[in-house]
Amino acid sequence: MSKVTFHPKILCFLCKWCGYSAADMAGTGRMLYPASVRAVEVLCSGMVHPNWVISALMGGMDGVMVVGCRKGQCHYGSGNELAQTRGEILEETMWELGLERERFRMEWLSAAEAERFVTVVTEMTSRLRQLGPNKPLSRIQLNESQLLYATDGHRFVHEVDGKHYYWDGQIYKDHNSAQKAISYYLDNKFEAKLIPDAKGILIYTRRPCHHQRGDD
Repeated sequence: MSKVTFHPKILCFLCKWCGYSAADMAGTGRMLYPASVRAVEVLCSGMVHPNWVISALMGGMDGVMVVGCRKGQCHYGSGNELAQTRGEILEETMWELGLERERFRMEWLSAAEAERFVTVVTEMTSRLRQLGPNKPLSRIQLNESQLLYATDGHRFVHEVDGKHYYWDGQIYKDHNSAQKAISYYLDNKFEAKLIPDAKGILIYTRRPCHHQRGDD
């Protein structure tokens, strides 16, 4: 019996200005790359919330990529810098959700780098084939009612007294904006914690589940 080749499912968030343009050029140029890539166009890589990445991986995608403009070339100023900071925090803490960090990749390229796009997608596919199908091991159940929000500056998920808090994906640069955000969460019945970090101010939250047993 012939061995069936594993074709990893990759969700690829592509910046409209560079990532998507490079992918489009690769397509019109008839360059070959794995057909298992699912492309999602976004205006800017900075729009990609960590919730999207984690939800995709927990939902069965074998890998997730974010492709944005090269440093200093973001059409919205610093969107790719925000994306990189978010990505660094995600990569450091994916193990807490039972996910290999190799299942997530960020790449920066220009609109003209179609060949580079094909190369990075092919490399990601090869890496995921070595890892095998994605089988999340986390006991933390994520759902739409438990937003990935609210303590420790280097962790995506933080546990306090047996409760799991989730980073809201934002990096606040001043106390006024952070206080406004945390007030909003509290007004909407979230438990919230504000923690200073070298990159700015982070907020972690959780929504109490009074109608269910357990803290998650």
